[in-house]
Amino acid sequence: MDVINYVSSVDYLALQRDSSVDAIAGDSVYIMNLQLDQRDDTPRVRAKDGSKLAKNPLQDPLVREAIDLAIDRETMVEIVLEGLGKPANQMMPPGFFGSSDEIPARAHDAAKAKELLAKAGYPDGFEIDLYCTSDRLPGDGAICQGLGQMFSQVGIKTNVNAISKTVYFPAQSRLEYSVFMNGWGTLTGEASYTLGSLAHSKNPEVKLGAFNRVAYKNDKVDELLQKGAKTLDADARRALYEQAMVLTMQDRVYIPVVQLQTVWAAKAGKLSFQPRFDEDTLAFFIKPKN
Repeated sequence: MDVINYVSSVDYLALQRDSSVDAIAGDSVYIMNLQLDQRDDTPRVRAKDGSKLAKNPLQDPLVREAIDLAIDRETMVEIVLEGLGKPANQMMPPGFFGSSDEIPARAHDAAKAKELLAKAGYPDGFEIDLYCTSDRLPGDGAICQGLGQMFSQVGIKTNVNAISKTVYFPAQSRLEYSVFMNGWGTLTGEASYTLGSLAHSKNPEVKLGAFNRVAYKNDKVDELLQKGAKTLDADARRALYEQAMVLTMQDRVYIPVVQLQTVWAAKAGKLSFQPRFDEDTLAFFIKPKN
């Protein structure tokens, strides 16, 4: 019997060199997002000498833009992920319901990042603790390490903490982090799942914002998401979610880094298989090669 298997991304290069195997890479539903705490008193940001800062620098749009510009997504994909990923410019994969074509690719400009930090009042930068998982998604810990190096290059001293998901997520839910990164997959294919959970302000009354753990609040985004939830016309609903995505990305409280890719393998020349975004391996989609 010819079998197709989901494999670890770390084995991809080895599989490509094996003539007896077809290695198939496909885009994943998961986007790795950096998240920046907007509370007035955030616990894990400080001056480089360890002293408390007068205010939370992550609340400053100039600082958030500097952090965004510090990220070299092309290098992250080519070096850190060994080609198994794509630079991300928003919180959902391209073409998903509510993703916007109006959002440009994210630029990398370390010099401008330093200028923005100085303009914001941090010419010597500051220090952060960056948290992420090391055992949940392909490359999560390595991406985190890469971010730490990139931030340090523009003056933001970064202590990287790539830890087990069993420790990371409970601490995240207790709001113990200031800067953290984890993957989010839009499993429904629609922005209401992602933006409604992350970008809407935390509001149990309307059952939105359940995973907003950075105190992000944009009244216009809230309005668009609530209106979208009540709009039956698909085109109108899509337009509302696209507007909400554009505004959320402009605020840079959530900063997308990369879209992950996943790998399957089969005996060479035997099977035809198109990987699914949701990473399911279903017999219906596996066919013999002609």
